[in-house]
Amino acid sequence: MDPSAQVKELIAQVQFQLPHQEKEPLLLEILRSQIVHNMEVSPELQKFYSSLGKLPDHYTALVDIPPLPVSMFKYFDLKTCPAEEIIRTMHSSGTTTSTPSKIYINKETSFRQSRGLMATLKNYLGGKRRPVLILDTENVNKAGASTLTARGAAIRGIAGNFGRTKVYVMDEIEGELYINVERLTQFCDEFAGQEILVSGFTYIVWSRFIQQMQEAKKTLDFPNMKLVHSGGWKKLTAQAVTKDQFSQAVATIFGTSSANIIDFYGMVEQLGVVFLDCEAGHKHIPDFAEVIIRDIYTMQEQPIGSPGLIEILNIIPSSYPGQAIITEDVGELIGIDDCPCGRMGKYFEFRSRVEKTETRGCGDTFAEKRGDK
Repeated sequence: MDPSAQVKELIAQVQFQLPHQEKEPLLLEILRSQIVHNMEVSPELQKFYSSLGKLPDHYTALVDIPPLPVSMFKYFDLKTCPAEEIIRTMHSSGTTTSTPSKIYINKETSFRQSRGLMATLKNYLGGKRRPVLILDTENVNKAGASTLTARGAAIRGIAGNFGRTKVYVMDEIEGELYINVERLTQFCDEFAGQEILVSGFTYIVWSRFIQQMQEAKKTLDFPNMKLVHSGGWKKLTAQAVTKDQFSQAVATIFGTSSANIIDFYGMVEQLGVVFLDCEAGHKHIPDFAEVIIRDIYTMQEQPIGSPGLIEILNIIPSSYPGQAIITEDVGELIGIDDCPCGRMGKYFEFRSRVEKTETRGCGDTFAEKRGDK
């Protein structure tokens, strides 16, 4: 089958069905052909893949594919399609002192990202469109924007695919976010007792919405809600806020169960691929992607129960080299094909960010372009 048709088929199907042993050869075949294409269109990528490990024809397992360090997207314009095909540039939600990643998106990649996200979320949320309460400002997701942050992309993906009515409940005043009480009250009056979705950036949900609601001693009555959130855990960890504390506080404000507060792990460099917590608290990998945990020093694949750097592989991108990316996040593989929730494949836990480190060695193959010595 043509690789593009295989990609379309894997994304379109009901997710989390493929056992690990069936999934790996399917992904390997597609990723091999995609990496061959990347090498043909980019001299920098040709040098990268040729300098590290085996060439694509000799890959026998996903672990053989050299992962691109995520930091490379901060320093290089990495494209695998003609510049005129780019319709949007995504930026990571970096701090004011850090360089954001730049991810170039063409129509094909955008379509696949949307379908992949929808297929994954549908498995957790169902296919019904519901009113969406967005715990952010409208500016984070401007219609028709040629650039978009990870924060805005997550909200757009959830609200666009599953929202029937969208209400942004925060206003920005002198650089700070505040709840618009009038809009929140109107939303509550209009959709009282209904199933709703809530979307937000984890740190903003906690530091702005929840704290302002607690200070005002206000609660809501949405027992049938689901909150899908991600991002900013590093700051909450520094404040000694655990996931359980976060979920319980949010559930109390909304008048629901903490089981309805769903954390997901994702990144702008791998849009369309998200890893949500299941009922057992494990993060699962859709059938069109994979995760490998690598030792932080040797880069060897880690077994179940041993923490290491999270590598994400996926077959979605055709406009940038996102097939295999090593992150600066630490995770641990928990099991394969045997989660109590019934979803097949690997499942893992996110542990933490790596403090002030940069994956060495791989990026050196790009040094000539930057003029480094």
